[in-house]
Amino acid sequence: MKLLKTVDELLARILKVLVVLMCSGIAIILFIRVIIRFTPLLVPLSWTDEIVELLMAWMIFTASTLITRDGQHFKVDILQTKFEGKVWMDIVNVLISVLGAVFIVSLFHYSFILVQKAAQFTPILKISTKWLYLCIPVNSALMLCYFIRDIVLGVKKAVADHRG
Repeated sequence: MKLLKTVDELLARILKVLVVLMCSGIAIILFIRVIIRFTPLLVPLSWTDEIVELLMAWMIFTASTLITRDGQHFKVDILQTKFEGKVWMDIVNVLISVLGAVFIVSLFHYSFILVQKAAQFTPILKISTKWLYLCIPVNSALMLCYFIRDIVLGVKKAVADHRG
């Protein structure tokens, strides 16, 4: 169990760094585009649209994985706070995690098919769109791991609250 926590912490740090780097990359590219627009330089920057699109997709899905890891998806905080420790609230939390896992499994399945069928390339840089779409199944797999963790911990908590 300690190994899993260590791996989880390392993965979370890596994902956080990646999100920050991707967000910074987007900001830098867009800033340069704005500066170039107001100068007499005629530098073609149409390729930057493709990079921003790629970074944006990966950043959003990677940040979603981090949000899922922290248990911030699919919650109504007022109910969580008001009914903390109630067995039925633990059951609701487990059901929310189960529904989230079902959604993520279907997202993974269809995004995997999308990646397999992707045969296009970006117009300027000729990057395969598989790289753009790959962010969905990769992060879906990670999110599924976190939903499974939440289900296991939620069931343990419900049993403990029911006994105690």
